Parts: sequence; structure tokens; C-alpha cells
Amino acid sequence: MSQMLKALLLEKQLENNKMLNIFYRISFMTGVNVKYQATFKDPVKLWNGFLIIVSLIGLSAQYCLVWNNRSEPFAESADAICTANQAWISILKLIYLLFVQHEFYDLLHTAINGSLLHDLGIFDLAINSKQYLLKEIKTILNDSWLHIKHQLNFFTFSCMMACGFYMFSCIFANYYFTHIQPQNFTLQLPMPALFPMWHDYGMTWPYYPIQYFITGVENSICGMCAVCFDGIFIVIVVHCSALLEILHKLLEHVCDEEIPQSERVKYLLCCARLHERTFRYYEKINGMYRTPSLAQCVLSMLVLCVVMFMANVGLEEDITLFVKMLCFLCAVGLQIGIYCYNGQKIITQSEISPVAWYSSTWYNESEQFKYIVNMMVLRTNRTLYMQVSGFTTMSLMTLASIVQTSGSYFLLLKNLSGMD
Repeated sequence: MSQMLKALLLEKQLENNKMLNIFYRISFMTGVNVKYQATFKDPVKLWNGFLIIVSLIGLSAQYCLVWNNRSEPFAESADAICTANQAWISILKLIYLLFVQHEFYDLLHTAINGSLLHDLGIFDLAINSKQYLLKEIKTILNDSWLHIKHQLNFFTFSCMMACGFYMFSCIFANYYFTHIQPQNFTLQLPMPALFPMWHDYGMTWPYYPIQYFITGVENSICGMCAVCFDGIFIVIVVHCSALLEILHKLLEHVCDEEIPQSERVKYLLCCARLHERTFRYYEKINGMYRTPSLAQCVLSMLVLCVVMFMANVGLEEDITLFVKMLCFLCAVGLQIGIYCYNGQKIITQSEISPVAWYSSTWYNESEQFKYIVNMMVLRTNRTLYMQVSGFTTMSLMTLASIVQTSGSYFLLLKNLSGMD
């Protein structure tokens, strides 16, 4: 029967790799190879480094624009500040991935292959409920990967929508004001930026294409790096949650009649082994995302603040700017929402664990059985949290706090703008 479990996991592996094909391509475009095992000297990392350098040049041009508009109302620089913060998030993630993408590969393919369920041991025991347990495991895995698919698709669409609007709206605007309705206007780029040495050349060759390329790379990095870095988080955290759910389902049947009395201690030990594997997997995920998530939370809070401010004034001043802010609100809000929503799934499942271990009729079992249950109840009594660098946790409560804090800063910014 263990061969049937391996066949199930192999079937899921093929389905999962096929489902993640677009995700693999987007990741490769950012210089991150998570489909195959990469060494530290992998040539794809040269592309990663090139994108980082070009994005930093584009970021410098954005700060030139902010400095040039320092005497103007805040609304003139809000778009540049908002996109620059998002660019910082993506550049920091790219730099991080440059050095540790092999570790992300291990975490991702542990989820894709379902390797933590290999050699589980339960299906080698003399029990009568193997078919039923296999069906339950398959249902949980199917539901978790369907959830992963929906999250990835919606998040990818949101990021590409925001980046695509910035990427192509500037071309139409420049063409319209240059050829259809000529008038004095500021040359637009995929990201609001100012290159002082080329500012007076307008759309002439090759100055505008160079500016477009630099800011276009920076713009695309904002979307593709978010999909890559946060997409990995979606896959591995939802899978970790599914492993806990599988464990709880197995514990429901530990005292069933289909499991002979002589096999129950072995069955319980297999469940304890699965818990240990899942806990180690959770620790690796938490260690990889603990520090980067702090930068994500802080910068996302600032972006949300500026977005709410510009959405408040944009409809009256510039409908294009208003649409841009809505795109960023959707993308940035989803970024922090992904961390908190999926982090909450881990919290919810880990809170169930002590009850799942204690709910069996352990009082009718052997002393060894009781001892294992007592030890596991003590071990699982501590709730698992995806931490944000020791300051807070990834949870729905944290998400509400970030939105509330962003709203407070928005009101402060609005009042200061009114004073000006």
C-alpha cells in the first residue's frame, strides 16, 4: 500500500509542475531558477545581478524626480515615492534570492514532491483503513493545491495588471500629446523618473528608448519579483498547513476498530514522526521569511498610505493617476495580505493540534500509548506563528493593524497637505 501512496505523490508532482509552468517562467525572467537545482555559480544569476543594477539606476532617477519636485505639492511626487518604495521591496528580494535561491528550491520542491509524506510508515502497518486514509490524504492535497492555484493566478494577474498599465500607458500618452494633440507636457516613462542629462532630448533616439528600457526593467521587476518571491511563500505555507491537516485527519482514526490494538502504538508513532517533519519544515520556512517579511510590512504600509492619499485626490486631478493608484493598491495590498492570510492558516491548524492528539480515547489504551499522547500534547501546546523578525506575526490581526496604521498616516498626510 505504501507503493500506492508513492504513486499518488508522483501523480501530484507531475500535476503540480505542470500547474507551475508559468510561475517557473516568471521566476526565470527575474534571474531565479527554482525549477532545477542551481549552484552558487549558476549563469542565470548574472541576469539577476544585471536586473538589480539596472533597477538601482532607475531608482536613482526616481529620487531625482522627487528632489526636483521638492518645492511642489506632495501630490506631484506621490507616484514616484509610491513606486520607489515598491521597487525597493523588489530589489531587496532579488538580492536575497541571489544568495539563497537553492534553499528556496529545496522548500518549494519539498512541497511539489510531497516528500515529507514519503516513508510515512502508516501504510506498511496491518490496518484495514488504508484505502480510506489514502483517499483522505488525496482530498486534502487536491484542495490545498487548488487553493495554491487560485492564489497564484489572482496574484499574478494583479501584479501584471499594475505593471502593464504603467508600462504601456506612458507610450499612448506620449504619442497622443506629441502627434494628435501637441502641447506642453512632461515626458512619461514606465516609472515616474527624471534623468537630468537626457531630460531636454524628449523622445529622440536613442535617449528616450534608453530611459524607457531602464524604467521598464525596474517596472517589470516590481511585478515579476513579487510573483516569484511571494509565490514561493504561497506554495510552501499552504502545503505546510495541508500537512498539519493531514496529521489531524490521521489522528481522528487512531482508535478506530479498523486499526488493531497491537498496531495503534506504531500508528501513533508514525503520526508523531509526521509532526516532527512538518515542524522542521515550518522552522525552515519561518527562518527564510522572518527577516524579509519585516521590510515587506514596513514598505507596504508606506505604499498603502501614499496610495490612499492619491486615491483621495487623484479622481479630481488626474484619472490616470487614480487608476495607477488602484492598481498598486490591489497589488501591494495582496502582497501583505498573502503573508498574513496564509500565516493565519498555520496558526489555525497548529491551534487544533493539541485537541487532535487529546481527542482520542487514549484512556482505554496502553501505558505507552498514553505516554506518547501526553508528550505530543505538551509538544504541540505552543502555537506556531510565521514571525515578522520578532516584532509581530503574520496573522489577520497583523493585517488589520497594518491597514489601521496606514489609515492613520494617511489622515496625517492629508492634514499636512491641507495645511500647505
